[in-house]
Amino acid sequence: MSSFRNQIKAYFNFNRQHERGAFVLIGLIILVFAIDLLLPIIIKEKHYDFSSAMAEIDAWKASATKVKNENRILNVSVDIDSKTDKTVKLNPVIFNPNNLSKKKWIEMGLPKSVVNTIKNYESKGGSFKTAEDIQKIYGLTSDMYNQLKDFIQIPIKEAFKKIIEYPVDFVYVKPKLSIILDINRVDSIALLQISGIGPFYAGQIVKYRNQLGGYNSIEQLKELYKMDSIRLQKWLPYLSMKDSSLRQIDINSADFKTVLKHPYLDYETTKRLFNLRNKLGRFAGLYQLKNDSILSDSLFQILEPYLKVD
Repeated sequence: MSSFRNQIKAYFNFNRQHERGAFVLIGLIILVFAIDLLLPIIIKEKHYDFSSAMAEIDAWKASATKVKNENRILNVSVDIDSKTDKTVKLNPVIFNPNNLSKKKWIEMGLPKSVVNTIKNYESKGGSFKTAEDIQKIYGLTSDMYNQLKDFIQIPIKEAFKKIIEYPVDFVYVKPKLSIILDINRVDSIALLQISGIGPFYAGQIVKYRNQLGGYNSIEQLKELYKMDSIRLQKWLPYLSMKDSSLRQIDINSADFKTVLKHPYLDYETTKRLFNLRNKLGRFAGLYQLKNDSILSDSLFQILEPYLKVD
């Protein structure tokens, strides 16, 4: 029994080395607990205030939602207006678009949105010098313009006030012509003297003359946009063609673009003409265009006066 006690005592008996180890271990344990308790006191946790940032984010979300809804409504409105514009039937009367009242515009059938745009344009100093100027109004479709253009009458004082200064009380009255105007020499302002010729057709007559290289026949005026025989018959007593000289294109030296610009020639015809010129080297005469089926008989007849071979 005593030997057993001695064994137990020997088992739990510490030497100096064991004691030092035990003290170190106990000290480490105490230190760990102390650090765990003191660390939150020594190093204070920082708390960040995100309330202002969250408020800004919420405001941005609300703004984005509002803009999205406004755009959706705007898109729907535009779709409705565009559908209306495509099918709108106007009831135009002869009018001057400058400072025309909202009531008159609406009576002619224009959508209110377009009328408001016109009045806003005028309030900023805008005005219409020619019938074509009305096309710059946002929302006014080409179909609307085509229905209105023949009814637009702008007094010459307004149409050309940048060119000529008139007295404030000036009233323009179209004179009765005592002379005949040469369509190959007359300018657009002189053409306005003829009853039925407004700024649009006066400009078209001169523009088409330049494109052709001169008129070879008064009947060519029928080729103007929206032109008809009845309108031309009203003009004929005041028109002549004394100057019959035409600007001709030399098909042996002219480049592709120059030939293609002529109103009577399209891309395919011009291409065939140049392919034949490259093959022959040069044209001996205009008859080759007809013989090689470059031009049909009817096209050759109207185009021949505008071509030459040097």
